Amino acid sequence: MTNRKSAEETLRQSEDKFSKAFHGGPIIMVLATINEGRFIDVNEAFCASTGYTREEIIGYTSEELNFFAESDKRQKIRYKLIENHQTENEEFDFRTKSGEIRQGLSWTQQFNLDGEHCHITGIIDVTEQKRIQKEMANLERLNLVGQLAAGIAHEIRNPMTTVRGYLQLISAKPNYTDQKDAFALMISELDRANFIISEFLALAQTKPTEFKSQNLNDIVNSLYPLLEADTFTQNKKKFFIPCEIPNLALDGKEIVQLILNLTRNGLEAMSLGGSLTIKTYVEGSTVVLSITDEGSGIQPENLKKLGIPFYTTKDSGTGLGLATCFRIAESHKAKINIFASPSGTTICTLFPIPNE
Repeated sequence: MTNRKSAEETLRQSEDKFSKAFHGGPIIMVLATINEGRFIDVNEAFCASTGYTREEIIGYTSEELNFFAESDKRQKIRYKLIENHQTENEEFDFRTKSGEIRQGLSWTQQFNLDGEHCHITGIIDVTEQKRIQKEMANLERLNLVGQLAAGIAHEIRNPMTTVRGYLQLISAKPNYTDQKDAFALMISELDRANFIISEFLALAQTKPTEFKSQNLNDIVNSLYPLLEADTFTQNKKKFFIPCEIPNLALDGKEIVQLILNLTRNGLEAMSLGGSLTIKTYVEGSTVVLSITDEGSGIQPENLKKLGIPFYTTKDSGTGLGLATCFRIAESHKAKINIFASPSGTTICTLFPIPNE
């Protein structure tokens, strides 16, 4: 009897340790049946990451809760588990209670519970890690383009300036009066090439960012005449709705470029009579610059590519304007979020408010 009691006590302690490790650990943990995918138990980390309570999860299947963002992913993991009794480093997208899609990295071990095939799964939420990896890859592309631009820009610009000067000189001669339109076109194309080089150089961090305490509202107001001219000539409207916001450490020239790039993109996306709305406000620990257009939105497959150098959906675009905005945001430790719908696009730049 003593040995039996000792064994029972050892088992009880083992179960208690498992329960504490399962429920109190920082990694998302799940107990579920293999055949149906019915949840038997989940821990606090699961609830915190998904927004569900344990009562809303236990007893339901992953299919009933629409947990897997890719419907066939659970079956693929299940087949591997049945074949190998375990899985490792499985990446999958899961859906939270609010509908947000997050990325998980999982390992799974098969076991029997009261005669039923079950599994215990640990999941690491790698959503933020994936976002950072994507941003780092984008920044590497920006830096590469910037270095290339800085290296060749002057060598290209010097002969272009010479050619442009001679074209102007020749076009002014009486003998070439009937060719004036052709000369104007050539000069215009050289100016366009020069503009593209300028956009290249904007990606190159050839000078240190000069921060000083400024208010974002003041910068937008200083651009008011220029923005007014842009909207007037295009028969469109603009609205600026400022809220009270704190000063930030900003490079004024770079922020001007960011605002102009984003507003002009918005204006180009709209048809005649459209309205562009600029807002500033505080959200949590950030100051938000929000620019909303009334264009036709952005296709989901294109949304992921925005900010990649040379990617553009415009016939005459270079794909460098938005890439420059991402570079400027990064130098200010800010984030750019893009929200698109069929009725328009909102681009929010979130600047962190420094600690006092």
